[in-house]
Amino acid sequence: MENSPTQVIAVTGVGKQYKLYKKPVDRFLEALSFSGKPRHRAFHALSNISFNVAKGQTVGILGRNGAGKSTLLKILTGVLTPSEGEVQITGRVASLLELGAGFNPEYTGLENIYFQGALMGYGASEMKKRLPQILQFADIGDFIEQPVRVYSSGMFARLAFSVAINVDPDILIIDEALSVGDAGFQLKCMLKMQEMQLRGTTILFVSHDTQSVIRFCQAVIVMDQGRLIEYSHDVLTAAKNYEKQARNNGAIPLCTAPPMQNDICYEQELGDISEVRFGSGQAKINAVDFITADGNVSNQFSPSDWVTMRCYIQSAQTLNNVVVGWSLRNIKGLDVAGDNTLLAGQTLNLERGDYKLILNFPLHIAPGEYFLFIGMAHLGPERVELDQRWPLRKITITSSRTVVGAAFCPSTANMIKVT
Repeated sequence: MENSPTQVIAVTGVGKQYKLYKKPVDRFLEALSFSGKPRHRAFHALSNISFNVAKGQTVGILGRNGAGKSTLLKILTGVLTPSEGEVQITGRVASLLELGAGFNPEYTGLENIYFQGALMGYGASEMKKRLPQILQFADIGDFIEQPVRVYSSGMFARLAFSVAINVDPDILIIDEALSVGDAGFQLKCMLKMQEMQLRGTTILFVSHDTQSVIRFCQAVIVMDQGRLIEYSHDVLTAAKNYEKQARNNGAIPLCTAPPMQNDICYEQELGDISEVRFGSGQAKINAVDFITADGNVSNQFSPSDWVTMRCYIQSAQTLNNVVVGWSLRNIKGLDVAGDNTLLAGQTLNLERGDYKLILNFPLHIAPGEYFLFIGMAHLGPERVELDQRWPLRKITITSSRTVVGAAFCPSTANMIKVT
């Protein structure tokens, strides 16, 4: 397959196979065998992977552990060679894979900066020009003069990411290594990647955080057991499908469960968004009402209002250790508020019958429209999703007072002359 002028990554029929031996000596005996009798078991880490990525596109890669995500990225960066298929890359690639990849643990941080630059084709003089920006972003102080083997995982992530973004890559490929950094550094990295997006950098990154993928990506790849399950530009739908498969863990979709009474959908309220619903059906969240402080049913509130959320639950059998969780997401898909009964210290044990769960909380969030994502699960030896409704309802927060950000923290201002 030849790249079109806009394609910078073209993957065609890529597979990666490993030979697994029961005992180390079997490898030696197989190599010396005249009969050609295999002593190994073939393991297909990747099978028939094909996709294209356009210039300037940001693609998220979702999948459970062992799905083949890291193997794919290593092939794209040239760390691994595919057993079959073809990969074509156009442009300079910078990558941040698992911690330690590409760095010499005995070199100092400074020496590794120049080492990484050489691997990217930059001479010492060019890397010296880039050094101030790298050191400023990494912000690891005097540790830059120490061998990286003494670095914490967070310090290593800071240095590795700083090098990767300051070599002007055409393509940036990131595995889950950023998850080791603190929250402030992760936000710093996301803001930097958004800046790179605006400059037209192509970005591929693996994340277990579907909300980051929804907010940040124009396309998503979903992998499972070494296969590409979905490659879609409808990121929200693909991410929901992935969450549904990953969290449901084989449970029967609710659409096939026996119908129960008082089951309410809020299609008109949700507008163009369709509810995604799944679970075993052993217990269900039939409906949710929002109650104002004066006792009226409404989905219109003001910032800082206290709201009562009344959940109508119906159980078809006895279930102990049940948890109900909820979140409010804004129109960008970002969770701005949320909680669950486990964190609230409430143990839910259900028998067959109908229940009302009453939740009270303040709406310290900025004016806007928010969607209620709510779910119920049974926490036994294995988690079983009982009923997940994403989203179920929409509420609107209105105020003449606007604020910056997602939280509603209006300030007062008072100027005092001191001289």
